Amino acid sequence: MTRRQPFTAGPGGADGDEQGGSPPCLAAQIAPDYFDPLAVDAGQARDVARWRKARREELLAHRARLGVAERQAIAAAIARGLDEVLAAHFPDIRGKVVAGYWPIRSEPDLRPWLARLHDRGALLALPEVERRASPLVFRPWRPGALMRRGHWNIPVPDTADRLVPDLVLAPLVGWDGAGYRLGYGGGYFDRTLAACQPLAIGTGLQAARLATIYPQPHDIRLAAIVTEAGLQYPPR
Repeated sequence: MTRRQPFTAGPGGADGDEQGGSPPCLAAQIAPDYFDPLAVDAGQARDVARWRKARREELLAHRARLGVAERQAIAAAIARGLDEVLAAHFPDIRGKVVAGYWPIRSEPDLRPWLARLHDRGALLALPEVERRASPLVFRPWRPGALMRRGHWNIPVPDTADRLVPDLVLAPLVGWDGAGYRLGYGGGYFDRTLAACQPLAIGTGLQAARLATIYPQPHDIRLAAIVTEAGLQYPPR
């Protein structure tokens, strides 16, 4: 039996009943040639992959050098930008499913912002890698909920229930002005956005902007991008 470990989301709340599950995202909606290496020029794909790997390492190293107070200030500023986006798209957040993320590798910690949405009646969710090379699934979460360790030891809600998000926060390692995201390289968010098509908002550092990420056929453009400097890619 797997030993469950409690994790605290920080901004408060207590354990309680979880919301009921919803049907999972439909991976069958993804095109058959999704992530097919034959769909793009192999040489170009290798060049882009090498370039992205180098930029990813640079950007992660820069982010890791930020101090705690600076990270907290960045997260608070991003939260203010997200509030503006939500006011335009979801003036009444009650009953809407908002999928956040558990911060890793010095990502902006938006759990306090998620907790405030929970207090306003939003349903919260966190992503989980249920199967490799497949879309993420989203487990219902609330501050103080019991957690277990998932893929890469990232905490995930200790429930088998699923929700389909209305809005997904996509953490950015890098980004460009055309709305494309540089992630960690696993392709999970791109697969997920192709399958579920929620309102996807990228969140990350202003310093992580790139002239381009050289988007490939499998890259999914985000609906909006918010950094500590505000809205950088307006909602489409």
